[in-house]
Amino acid sequence: MPVVHCPDCGRDVSTLAPACPHCGRPSPGLSAPGVAAAAAAAPPVQEQTIWSGTPSPITLIGHVLGMVAVLVLIPLFAGFMAKSMDPYQAERFRHAAWIITLIIVAVQLISFFIALMRVRSTTYTVTNQRIMIEQGILSKSVGEIDLRYVDETEFFQRFTERLLGIGSVTLISSDKAFPTTVLRSIKDPRGVRELIRTHAYQASQRQLFTRAT
Repeated sequence: MPVVHCPDCGRDVSTLAPACPHCGRPSPGLSAPGVAAAAAAAPPVQEQTIWSGTPSPITLIGHVLGMVAVLVLIPLFAGFMAKSMDPYQAERFRHAAWIITLIIVAVQLISFFIALMRVRSTTYTVTNQRIMIEQGILSKSVGEIDLRYVDETEFFQRFTERLLGIGSVTLISSDKAFPTTVLRSIKDPRGVRELIRTHAYQASQRQLFTRAT
């Protein structure tokens, strides 16, 4: 497939592309004989969803472990300290320790449910044309990146994430609104990254898209 250099950014552009996917300049390759006719004859590409997912709820395991630790450690510490007190003071000390424990656990529970709602209200959708990120607990917002603007893709897994089978995929694009976007805590991040990379390359060769919205 013929490739030319964009006069503005100097990067490679397919002669079949209507514009440079990196800077938006109309493709100089369209002036080549026969290319314009082929572009006009090419049917528009229908949008299809190729992957959809959300951040994994397993990332909330830290909240659960924190609550268990509070429920175990504070009463144990209170019992240990109460041994050196007289019975009346020991009883009051244990009572106060349980009140503190319940308050801390209540705060942690609220934090847990807010984090769970945030996870459940975030949706990542990858089509053969774009990447959409929908999020918001009460109000909703949707951001999108045209696959033709995706320049690089990376995935990262911490040690614990490798054990849990999740990770994050970072998208670096020439889209000014979303130059760097991260799909966080998703399952099979390597596979999702390769899927996006493949379709981003294919999208950069296309000319016309047909989208529902």
